[in-house]
Amino acid sequence: MTTKGGLTNNKFKGVWKRLTIRGKYVFFTLLSFLLILIGQELNTKALSNQKDLLLKKERLERDYTITAGIKKGVESTSKDLFEALSKAFAQQELSLDTLKNNIIVLKDSVKNTVNYYNEADPVLIIDENGVFKEENHELLNNYKIRFNSYDAGSTNFNINCLVLLNFEDESLSVARINFFPKNLRLYRQSSWISGFKFDNSKTAKSIYFLLIGRYSTIDGAKWFKINDLYMFDSYKEEVSLITNSEKSRIVKLIELAPDSKLTEIE
Repeated sequence: MTTKGGLTNNKFKGVWKRLTIRGKYVFFTLLSFLLILIGQELNTKALSNQKDLLLKKERLERDYTITAGIKKGVESTSKDLFEALSKAFAQQELSLDTLKNNIIVLKDSVKNTVNYYNEADPVLIIDENGVFKEENHELLNNYKIRFNSYDAGSTNFNINCLVLLNFEDESLSVARINFFPKNLRLYRQSSWISGFKFDNSKTAKSIYFLLIGRYSTIDGAKWFKINDLYMFDSYKEEVSLITNSEKSRIVKLIELAPDSKLTEIE
């Protein structure tokens, strides 16, 4: 194949047919150079993009490392500060309640009592599952009662507890039990478990607990009255608070029911 002579031959019609062998050779040579240049340009852009991605990744990793270090330092400083404050409060016989943002005086140097400032009023209740039977004696029915002091601590319990047993044969029996020992102190969200037992010759289908009296906050600054009636359903094993007319009816039954021999569980 020769490359000498002209690039075109005008004897022929059409652009492609007018190209001589030399012309076609030149055309393909130029086309090849063009494709090579385009390929080089694309490759250069790809390498540049890859480099940018690597730089971006390195920058993100560096920023993350710096941020993590700063966060760790802040957390460490906050922890050290909190521990220092706690020690300082303890030395002054104070305590910091972080949940309620309150300062608690643990001990008064003059009165030697505990004072809780900005505390909510204590609520003394029996929960839904606060009464349960213990199957641990062949001749006696043993029941346990859990009293809860919610929202704040409570003490100085002067509460009369009347227990009415409603048996399956519809007979009734009532007893007075002191469930709260002297000097008992229930702190916020804490519980006290007491109980009683009676002869198992009969089965009680329901048990009523009438609590009448008063109690105070831990520091004795505030007093609260209580006059609540609870019913324990032996079948459902649930406790409910009785109010309104039903409460009046049960209180009358308690007043009329004969005394029983219930024994307090130590």
